[in-house]
Amino acid sequence: MPKSCRAPHCSNVAGRSRPPSRRLSFYKFPLRDAERLRLWLAGLRRERWLPSPHQHLCSDHFEPSCFQYRWGVRYLRPDAVPTIF
Repeated sequence: MPKSCRAPHCSNVAGRSRPPSRRLSFYKFPLRDAERLRLWLAGLRRERWLPSPHQHLCSDHFEPSCFQYRWGVRYLRPDAVPTIF
């Protein structure tokens, strides 16, 4: 099953072609970090919903400052919180 974004009104799915300037990546919810998870869910306006380990948010919901690059690979910073919805 392909990865899809769980943000409301977002239809991004892994595997669709996009221009290199609009690279898309998917990130799991921080289920083991209760405070960070609370911030993610508050941004989604879904405070009473609990995501499964197999659900993701896409990179479109994070500011550029939420990413770091190592060896040409984009990683989500450990303190990143999605703010674009």
